[in-house]
Amino acid sequence: MNIEKYIIRVQEPHTKKRKFFISSKNLYRILQTDVSYKTFVETNIIWSRLRADIDYHFNEQHDTYNLSICAVQAILIIENTDRSWALFNNLTDHINNGFPNNK
Repeated sequence: MNIEKYIIRVQEPHTKKRKFFISSKNLYRILQTDVSYKTFVETNIIWSRLRADIDYHFNEQHDTYNLSICAVQAILIIENTDRSWALFNNLTDHINNGFPNNK
């Protein structure tokens, strides 16, 4: 289970700095939850305490939310499943290695 292949580096719209993100659509797919994508977004992004334009921003071009790595970690903990914890640990290992394979 490798979450690092879903990590993208994009220019954040407000600061114009390039940062690491994972799209909400990709996170939803790899978590394989039993709720709809709409419910996943509402509960884990919109209604959560994640901060708009800081922890995530909407990507109109791809009709998805770009989630910061910190936001992804929070969502993985909130999900609290064996799969989410495995992904969390995989992401943490990748962070500790310094994102060596991302451009």
